[in-house]
Amino acid sequence: MDRSTFFKSLAAGAAGGIAASSEANGQKSTSAANGKKLAPGVLTGSQPVTSGVRVLGKERDFTLWTPDIGAGYTVRQGEIVMLELGHGLPGLVTRDGTFRKAGPGAKINPQTGPVSVEGVKAGDGIAVDILEIHVGDWGYSSGRVYEFADGYVLFSDNLRLPLRPMLGCLGVAPAEGSLDTRAPGDTGGNMDCKEVRAGSTVVFTAGVDGAMVGMGDSHALQGDGEISGQGLECDALVLARFRVLPEPLSPRPVILRPEFVATVGALEDMNEACWQATDDMVNLLGAVSGRDPRETRALVNLVGNLKVNQIVDPTKGARMEVPSLVFGV
Repeated sequence: MDRSTFFKSLAAGAAGGIAASSEANGQKSTSAANGKKLAPGVLTGSQPVTSGVRVLGKERDFTLWTPDIGAGYTVRQGEIVMLELGHGLPGLVTRDGTFRKAGPGAKINPQTGPVSVEGVKAGDGIAVDILEIHVGDWGYSSGRVYEFADGYVLFSDNLRLPLRPMLGCLGVAPAEGSLDTRAPGDTGGNMDCKEVRAGSTVVFTAGVDGAMVGMGDSHALQGDGEISGQGLECDALVLARFRVLPEPLSPRPVILRPEFVATVGALEDMNEACWQATDDMVNLLGAVSGRDPRETRALVNLVGNLKVNQIVDPTKGARMEVPSLVFGV
């Protein structure tokens, strides 16, 4: 992979955020349309402008990725769509503070989709540009319901926390085997990485034709580690675009942001997950820069930031972030 190929992966990505999605649809940004002065993707309780944009409803969902999973929706390459996401415990948690135990047949962590992307073949690089995330006006975490207002969660009488919406789960179908939507793996899934947010492009290697993308487990706020087992769970609307790339970037997810590139690892042993993310970054940076493995590893050692996505699931998650400038961006 040369640098020009990598730059094509960045081109028309999510870094432009609202501006990119608005210009593509010939409309004003949702921020401007609603008169809000908030960061992109933090428009609580608002309805985004969706003229000319298809809405993919949460009624088509699934909880298990398999190679032969059928498509819930089909989109064109480059098409911008709005996906409706329900929270991770539908019917079990309500705004009035009801928390029910999950019984047999309960739907846990459903994903909207799967979304089949026209023209994508197994082995292709598939990019999901997350342009905007609009959360509802309430959510829950650790057995408590929270209200949202004006871009903040009302944590207590004297403390408001700024919302930072993200997707706990985003992935594609595997080439073989299966992946429960409650777990992370090589094809993404329940990564619970707080950088899967508006302005990020998440890149996968398609395991099957169409890629069969699913997304859900929306959080209004979550710190690195997800130490209580839940982020701030909520419903959301996500403006997203799906693109095929000139070639795959990595066997596992890669997050592209204006300020950094991140590789994501997920294994039962946290130490191994950390090394998986690190080795993937060394390989990716080496492929793009042309540096030999020893020099590339030395570079990642000096500028890389190794972080924990989540430590609570049986399969742990980690990421290695490297400043974009190292890639020549």
